[in-house]
Amino acid sequence: CFMFRQLCFLAIGLCALVTTTSVSAQSWKSAGSKAAGYYSEYHGHSSHSHLYGAQSHVRHYSNYLSTTTTVDPSVARMAYDSIGNHLNKTQQHLGQMKNQLSAHKNKKGVESLSEVEGHLQDARLHHADLNKITIQRPIDSKAAKSTVDSLQLSIEKAIAGHASLLESLGIKKPTNEADKSK
Repeated sequence: CFMFRQLCFLAIGLCALVTTTSVSAQSWKSAGSKAAGYYSEYHGHSSHSHLYGAQSHVRHYSNYLSTTTTVDPSVARMAYDSIGNHLNKTQQHLGQMKNQLSAHKNKKGVESLSEVEGHLQDARLHHADLNKITIQRPIDSKAAKSTVDSLQLSIEKAIAGHASLLESLGIKKPTNEADKSK
């Protein structure tokens, strides 16, 4: 009887081990993995929001530059700072996503995220060029517009890559609508 109990415990233990190994070998993006925090919709949604925030500020500044010949330095600085803040926050969230993807050996996810980071780096380089223009007096609106257009293209590429990444991870695209349940 004692031997039978030990055999039962051993069998149950082996079943648990096999089940655990099988589950961890499955896709890391399963519901169980998601619930356990193996990747975060928070970072996916937040990086999405900041990319779109940067895109919006770039678009607003581009429209401003299209309608003025004399650029107000305070507008230029505010636009530059706002865009930079969104780019920095995007990078922070992508960094967290990359850490999670690496920890769970999701090589394809890391590669996709690295591509998004490459587009984001291009955007940051255009942003740095925009700073050089922004500190000049007077600010050259044509040079600023050209740089903003390049910045916008890089952000659009990052957004497209990010959308593909979220889809591949099973993270639903965040909605842009306010909660209508009032």
